[in-house]
Amino acid sequence: MSVEESNQCDPGSSGRAELKIHRRAMLLVATTPILVPFACSRTDGTADPAAGDPPVAASPVRAEVPDLRPFPPSIEPLVRIKVANTARRTVELGRVGQRLWITQPGSESAGRAVRGPVRIVRDDEGWSVRWSQGGRGSSARFVGAGPLAIADGDAQAQGIDFEGRRLRGTIRIVSIRNTAGEPELDLVCTLPMEQYLPGVLEKELFASWRPATFEAQAVAARSFAVCERAFWLRRRHYDMVAGQASQAWSGGAASRRSRDAVQATAGRVLLWRGQVVPAYYSAACGGRPANAIEAISANQVNRIAPLTVDGGTARRRCGCTTDSPHADWRISVGEDAMVEALRAYGRRVSNQALASIRGPVEVTVRRRNAAERPIDFEVRGSGDPIPVVLPAGRVRSVVADAGGRRSWKDGPRSACLELTGADRGYRIEGRGFGHGVGLCQYGAESMARGGASNLEILARYYPGATVGVAWESAAPPQAAFS
Repeated sequence: MSVEESNQCDPGSSGRAELKIHRRAMLLVATTPILVPFACSRTDGTADPAAGDPPVAASPVRAEVPDLRPFPPSIEPLVRIKVANTARRTVELGRVGQRLWITQPGSESAGRAVRGPVRIVRDDEGWSVRWSQGGRGSSARFVGAGPLAIADGDAQAQGIDFEGRRLRGTIRIVSIRNTAGEPELDLVCTLPMEQYLPGVLEKELFASWRPATFEAQAVAARSFAVCERAFWLRRRHYDMVAGQASQAWSGGAASRRSRDAVQATAGRVLLWRGQVVPAYYSAACGGRPANAIEAISANQVNRIAPLTVDGGTARRRCGCTTDSPHADWRISVGEDAMVEALRAYGRRVSNQALASIRGPVEVTVRRRNAAERPIDFEVRGSGDPIPVVLPAGRVRSVVADAGGRRSWKDGPRSACLELTGADRGYRIEGRGFGHGVGLCQYGAESMARGGASNLEILARYYPGATVGVAWESAAPPQAAFS
């Protein structure tokens, strides 16, 4: 998800809006959030946190549409994070001398205590594990298709080394086949929610940002993870990936500020009508936030009020427009490159009108939401009587393809953009960085610098939501990682 901006906007026209905190046993439904003091006390490998890619004003959820959002769990859940996928059938884990415990869940194979580093090889019959102990090579064999589980056997349990990272939790190596039927391996870390979250904050936010920003991000990231886990629990062998497709994750390494923010908000999630809000966030909304139903997916859970932009929200300026490097940006692409990118996309989706489009091409905004952010575009080629309609996010992808898949510094940073014809090409002007739904990370930091609390930040970016205590964390404070 994947950082976004916000400024110290007025939380409400009739005094400060407030976000309630309540226990799960006493869930309250609030249409207008109320802010009270908190009970206690934001990707991607770029220099900018969480680029994200983790709400016309959408109507509330209709009564006949079931709301499939989860209810807040009463016990801290385990989350499964896919950290790597490899076509190689060999994986090396652990640092020199590290104690590891290897098992094959669901099989009758006995577990083995080994010393790192270990070399694990998958073949057609099962798994071979090799390691060195006391100067002698040792090996073990696990037969069958089931995954291997590798746990840290050291008393300090500070994580298992893998390709320059130290991964917390139990690592499962799962043998899969890709869409072409070729064998691959997935590495999935399983660990408690509160141990997972510091590594998210570490990757999603700048270290110098205010504690209130970290705390607001912690609540949003926890809420998002609860929803992802509930959806994927019985559908696949992992809940999230460690990257923009879900939430960035360091693997476990985290600063004190990240760990303190998670501990200060332990168990707290965003709720709307008693169910958890899938709390999307991105780097900077550019002052024009998006509706989740349009920017994320057509899933009906994205129609809820906290993920929808209304006229009042649209009129409140966000601090990202003044306090971020993504307030506005400009790039250009050539006409031939744009036409070829549209044709390539048309071929991929079997759209004959796009696959055969001819230049010059005109790309104009068709619809906007209440914040004036483009929802979709009309694309009309030379001599075409009927335009092709494309969602704003797809136009962003086509522009990126036309520019040669540029980095965020010289490519389209968001789908909040407009194209103007230029000399044998197009001038693209845009705002913000990421999908623009929910928490704007730069905006949250702007509010925090102005003295706003985490509750005020959450009330600003998830209007109508409440904060509830789903579970009480029993986990001890985490040791600092380097």
